[in-house]
Amino acid sequence: MIAKLKEIAVFVLFTGLTSALAQPLSRIERENISVEQTPATLATPDGLLQTFEPAMIAAFKAGNAEKIATWFGDNVDFSITGKDNLYSKSQAEQVLKSFFASHKPSNFTVLHKGKSGTGQYFVCELIADVTYRVTLNTKLSGTATLITSLTIEAS
Repeated sequence: MIAKLKEIAVFVLFTGLTSALAQPLSRIERENISVEQTPATLATPDGLLQTFEPAMIAAFKAGNAEKIATWFGDNVDFSITGKDNLYSKSQAEQVLKSFFASHKPSNFTVLHKGKSGTGQYFVCELIADVTYRVTLNTKLSGTATLITSLTIEAS
């Protein structure tokens, strides 16, 4: 009898705890989530969370290297206008900032995307002073989408 009561108490405690954890975030809690806390998502002005693809489109259109870099893995295989190198996250951000300073984007569209194992790839078009072909390769690390490779080449 006591064992059965303990089992019921554990069940009630567990279900109460999991339902409390499963409560949705309030609008204020959603607005206070930062990119650093959620690398797989990006906070938007209305407090909703945005996934990788729309975040990349918005960041590339704006030429925002800082936002793009929040999605970089620890090291990024970076090829930009024919110069290939493996950069740390911060180095890759600086190279991208320099590129955007010289080539102000006016549009960015995803032409093709696909999956390969636990990763995704995106073939995109960046319109700036000339048209560039952008290829992004990502991998899933836990719940976070990380850019492992970025290529920008003139079309």
